[in-house]
Amino acid sequence: MRAWQGGDAAAGEHLLGLVYARVRAIAAQSLRGQREATLSPTELAHEALLRLLGDTPDWRDRQHFFHVVAQATRQILVDHARRRLADKRGGGLAALPLSAAEHVSQPEEEAAMLRVDEALRELAELDPRRARIVELVYFGGFARVEIAQALGISEGTVDRDLRFARAWLKQALTA
Repeated sequence: MRAWQGGDAAAGEHLLGLVYARVRAIAAQSLRGQREATLSPTELAHEALLRLLGDTPDWRDRQHFFHVVAQATRQILVDHARRRLADKRGGGLAALPLSAAEHVSQPEEEAAMLRVDEALRELAELDPRRARIVELVYFGGFARVEIAQALGISEGTVDRDLRFARAWLKQALTA
């Protein structure tokens, strides 16, 4: 990672080979539970890597890199949901008569993703650590021990923060 940050392009290729499987696993974790996922884990992983490798790398270490992957994955899913919702609202296409639109699926999953994103943003304003823990668990697929090490807290604190964040998000999403 340091060599690539120093300008060694070959090191970037080597880094990609080392992290690809974990980035794809993060993408698969992020898509888990979606009934009608329109992105595959491979597509999501490739998009995340393109975004990350296109930027100037400023990662402190391996953990920080994978945190950034989790954030990029979340943002890609949110952007994708916004695009799909825009497409379902017309997206510049000709209007259909109502009778012809009865078989068009409802944008429930995309709307849910946007609600979750907004709720996580609100939680981040109130408690950034708890919001980050949720992001790392659900969008990054990180284990509690990895989160505890990365954030410098105990696993018990991770569990308590996660329970609180889940309850807060449940309330925010049902309000």
